[in-house]
Amino acid sequence: MSEYIVEVTGQMPDAIYERELTEIVRCRDCKYMHTVRSWLGMDVDECWLHADPESGALGKEPTEPDGFCAWAERRQP
Repeated sequence: MSEYIVEVTGQMPDAIYERELTEIVRCRDCKYMHTVRSWLGMDVDECWLHADPESGALGKEPTEPDGFCAWAERRQP
């Protein structure tokens, strides 16, 4: 089931409202989230959005599966 943020704009006396829907993409569904095995042998969820694609260093952030951010993009099935 998809979740959305609804932004409603308009003036009360006019009773004309516009709404904008923004879909929330959870980390577990994002193409930037990767599960890796730490040197302690534990699985760790990381966001690779800002990681250097060549070296894989820097920019990797720990994340939670139910988390979300403004830059998430849904993973293609």
